[in-house]
Order: sequence, then C-alpha cells, then structure tokens
Amino acid sequence: MQRGPFPHLAAVRPDPWWRLKQAARRRTFHRGEVLFQAGRPADELYLLERGRIRLFSRSPQGRRLTLSVVEPGDIFGEQALFPRGARTSHAQALTDGVLYALSRQRLEELLWEDPTLVLQVLENLGKRLRSVERRLGDLVFKSAPERLAALLLDMVDPRVRQSSGPTWLPFRYTHQQFAEMINTHRETVTKIFSRFRDDRLLDFDRDQIVLLDMERLREMSLR
Repeated sequence: MQRGPFPHLAAVRPDPWWRLKQAARRRTFHRGEVLFQAGRPADELYLLERGRIRLFSRSPQGRRLTLSVVEPGDIFGEQALFPRGARTSHAQALTDGVLYALSRQRLEELLWEDPTLVLQVLENLGKRLRSVERRLGDLVFKSAPERLAALLLDMVDPRVRQSSGPTWLPFRYTHQQFAEMINTHRETVTKIFSRFRDDRLLDFDRDQIVLLDMERLREMSLR
C-alpha cells in the first residue's frame, strides 16, 4: 500500500556524500591539469563530481603506467586519511571537470561527527583497489591483446557489460592513454586496434569506439 500523497519520493535516494560536499571546497579543473604528484604531502581528500582523472605511476625513465581512472562519484587521494601521509601516485585530469577538496583537518572532524562516513569512504576505495589489483594481475598473466580486451570491457557501462550487441564506449581515449593503461607502447595499441577492427571485434572513428562482438571480447579477456 502506498502512503502519503507523494509515494514516488520514497524511491529517491539521498546523496551519500552530502555531508562531505557541505564541508569541502568545490573547484573546477581542466584537461591535462596535474592535481597532485607522488611524494608530495597528502593534505586533501577528493570527491569527483564531473569529469575523469587518471592515477598513474612514473618510472625513472619517464614511462607512465595508469593505475586507475577515477569516475564521477569516486573518492581519491585517500592518503589524506593517514597522519603525515604522502601521495603514492600522480593524478592528472583527462577531461575538464569538477571536484570537491576536503582538507585533512576538516576530514578528521567530519569522521568524528559522522563515523558512518568512514565505511562509505572505505567501501569506495576498496572498489577501486580491487580494480587496480585485477589490472595488475592482467599485466602479469595476459598478452597485450588480452589486456586491451579486458580494459575495453571494464570501460563499458556495467548495466550492458553482458550484452551481445554493439556497445559504445562512453569516452574516447588516445592510443597513448590506452598504452599507459595496459603497459605497452602506443604503436602496439595501434596495431591491436587495427587487428580488432579487421576481425570485426570493434569499430572506431575519431570520436567514438563501438564494441561489435562482446562475446568474443569476453572470451579473449578471460584467457
């Protein structure tokens, strides 16, 4: 039985991060902007509202490995949770966007005021950690084509990941960015994309990538 004159309001879920947003500083960022660097003091925790940000490491030779891509609604910069924490990766904007920045002092106060927020932060960070662990496992055990197939599937909306028909990626990355996500060279990614296109696994133009055969990509990613 429905109660009250507005039963549809019961289905509306409150924003789980509303307390954090109220306490944080909202700011915009631009594509290519470096938000923080490895080794620097971790004095802020971030919540991404709009855009995409990549977290990456860099070798002494300058080679980059993307560890994860932060999506809207995700928390990052978790080193601010620890006293005298330091950044363990670099963060760079892949697009223009908006984030919330919460100072370590205000974060500590907020966690004392609302302990349930700790669980929300840890759950969000745990999800990304599992993604990073899976990607690192792929780097060790899978070939470059298998790693790229797995990455493409990860980029698909989870609601359509098990579909069989054509599926469009929500964002477009450069071949260099793909290479840094699967730890290979840009030229290798270009060759794999050409092979996938010839095999009718996907198609692409300057603006978009469409996955044509989700089933075969899944089979390749699980080898």
